[in-house]
Amino acid sequence: MRTFDFPLPGSPDCENFVSTRCNASVTEKSPLFGLDGEMCITSKGRELTRISLVAEGGSCLMDELVKPDEEIVDYVTCYSGITEEMLKPVTTKLKDVQRRLKALLPPDAVLVGHSLDVDLRALNVIHPYVIDTSLLYARERGRRFKLKFLAKAVLGKDIQCSERDGHDPTEDAAATLELAQYFLKYGPKKVAELNLEALWRAQDPRNARQKFQYTYRGALRSFDPGHHKLLFVSRETDDIELPSPEDCETIKCLSNREVFERARRQVRLYPFSVIRFSLEPFSPLLTEEVNRRMRIKWTEMSTIYAGPLSKDWDLSALKRLFRSFGPVRTMSAVLETHRPHLSIEYEVLEAAQLAIECLNGLLVEGVHIKVQRPVTELTLDCDTLIKELERDSENRETIYLSGVGKDFLGHIQELPSLFGGLEAVIVPPDAQSGRQYILFIVLLGRFQT
Repeated sequence: MRTFDFPLPGSPDCENFVSTRCNASVTEKSPLFGLDGEMCITSKGRELTRISLVAEGGSCLMDELVKPDEEIVDYVTCYSGITEEMLKPVTTKLKDVQRRLKALLPPDAVLVGHSLDVDLRALNVIHPYVIDTSLLYARERGRRFKLKFLAKAVLGKDIQCSERDGHDPTEDAAATLELAQYFLKYGPKKVAELNLEALWRAQDPRNARQKFQYTYRGALRSFDPGHHKLLFVSRETDDIELPSPEDCETIKCLSNREVFERARRQVRLYPFSVIRFSLEPFSPLLTEEVNRRMRIKWTEMSTIYAGPLSKDWDLSALKRLFRSFGPVRTMSAVLETHRPHLSIEYEVLEAAQLAIECLNGLLVEGVHIKVQRPVTELTLDCDTLIKELERDSENRETIYLSGVGKDFLGHIQELPSLFGGLEAVIVPPDAQSGRQYILFIVLLGRFQT
């Protein structure tokens, strides 16, 4: 139970958990109870919204809707079957379910579930005797079959049918209970004869493809010579090849928000962790739009401008120079500026960056060139325009002050003491509006050195 992150007394994240007080000795005659819960995502993380308890023989002892303490941010209806309308009249809280569960379970009760650690954590309950069918029918390298597949392959039953939204926890709890009873009755040899791995691959040809192959085992040896376990947190929908249980603790979640919440609690307990967030698939139109924008942005980032060039610049020599940093897609002259410039678009971003770092300020044919990005042709003459403004007689006795906030206006009266011979201060009208943007203040006067 410690290996697979079941809530246990004394665990650092179980201080507020309730114990079922079931402490009698377990025997072959101890009763089994199927347990399954459905969760929604709240601002706190995954919280219980429905719980079912089924006894041997299939009788349902408890099937309760539960209202979380925190505000629900995602009902996850496609999994939980829970909607806002269903929970509106509900007054049952988690503590009510905990009390009822403690009253229903005898001292030697064995709880059965599929990924039961998740349900017990949602219940904030500690129980000492468990059978987890996701571990009982473990796949190769410690991966787990889905409950729906096991119910069909082992019991010949169809559960979690697509025509209704979400799962029925009573149906799931009964299925886990029957799976445990089948294993106890026929033993692991009979289960091995079912060849569940082959059935799973035959069920859908896509299952035979290994989408991801990670060499976690070697990485673990490098990061942790003490052979402590790796933590892997991802969404339930992610199909990923995982290492064996002795190397990796796997936590599957319903949403990226829950991935974050579980990781925040668990990462500190492991020396090395992998946290995987998943993107929902985009619509074709949105995908094309995102691709278009990325192509534009990539082109902008891969394009650099070099100049100004001398009047007698040698295009062939410059081509050789810039191609030495990587493959060039296009190279063109910019002649609309005061002095010629070159626009170079590289095929790879690294080449553009390398050219900037190596060529900026270089003396080329008697001229120190600037190599920069991202700019447009309109800004290439910026330095030239500034120098022309400096030479303009109208600006000889003027200072343009920028980068000051609106609070600076309250200190204008102090400026005469800072600038001798001050004649006037001109403030743009927008500065009076109170908006939070840069002010431009013009100081006029004959200043003394």
